[in-house]
Amino acid sequence: MTIRNLLLLIAVSAFFISCNETKAPIISQKSSFELKSLSGENIAVRIEPSEERYNYLMIDDFGGKPVLFSFFSTTCPECKKKFPHLIDLQNRYKDKIVLMGVLLENKSAEEVSDFAAFHQLNYPIIMGAGAFRLADAVGGVRLLPTMHIYDGAGRYVAHFVGATPQEMLETRLNAVLQ
Repeated sequence: MTIRNLLLLIAVSAFFISCNETKAPIISQKSSFELKSLSGENIAVRIEPSEERYNYLMIDDFGGKPVLFSFFSTTCPECKKKFPHLIDLQNRYKDKIVLMGVLLENKSAEEVSDFAAFHQLNYPIIMGAGAFRLADAVGGVRLLPTMHIYDGAGRYVAHFVGATPQEMLETRLNAVLQ
């Protein structure tokens, strides 16, 4: 086997290993925790067991609206490219969905506030321990940006990893709203 063929075999193997979807951890009992927003608001989250691929994620404060979680970090270039699309979605769907940025890094509230102001983010930012707990609750966030959509009943709808066209995201949101 030549070096070229060996490298090709390794590349193809790595592709299939990385594209292999694993089942999100299914919990056996209810649990709950709190999210803390940049504005200081506490948001209660309940995780309920599901026989499906993902657990139910219940947030009573949102009045049965679908939720879009956008997981990001302040140093992620692809995350920053998504901000204009998310700002636009927030402007157009703010009465129909709940859009939340979820910061997956440890930063002070002042640093995050400055970052959000600089990028003109118009949706709530979740930070701190609750953000990491939420990332685990949705099945683990391994790459950024990652977005998860849950319907108004707390059922998983879809998730997107990396650069996702706004049209694709919006199509999923519209399907949930119908």
